[in-house]
Amino acid sequence: MVGSGAMQHVMVLTKWQLRQGFINEQNAGNTAIHEFVHLIDKMDGTMDGVPEIILERKYKAQWKKMMDETIGQMKIHGSDIDMYATTSPVEFFAVISEYFFEQPDLLKANHPNLYEMLVKIYKTGG
Repeated sequence: MVGSGAMQHVMVLTKWQLRQGFINEQNAGNTAIHEFVHLIDKMDGTMDGVPEIILERKYKAQWKKMMDETIGQMKIHGSDIDMYATTSPVEFFAVISEYFFEQPDLLKANHPNLYEMLVKIYKTGG
């Protein structure tokens, strides 16, 4: 859970949930990563799925378009991306980030454009 109010910049996880995210290699789910990404998203003052604090401005419109298009395609055709991502851009960013960090090779193979954008967002070597 990501806090609000007095707990604004706090993430609360159970020890069990934290361990599960890192020992279960069979899926792209990881609660610690998911909730931490929400904190990253909130750093610019809004939770909107656009991490402006780490995303270069020149990629902002491209990222928004990519999220909207992917969510729309997922709602029509389904996806290997967890369908929870379709509930909002906020959840899409958190879910796709889990996938990026937990199963990068699979994300790169199945969704190369998303993978490349996340490399830009997180400034990893790809």
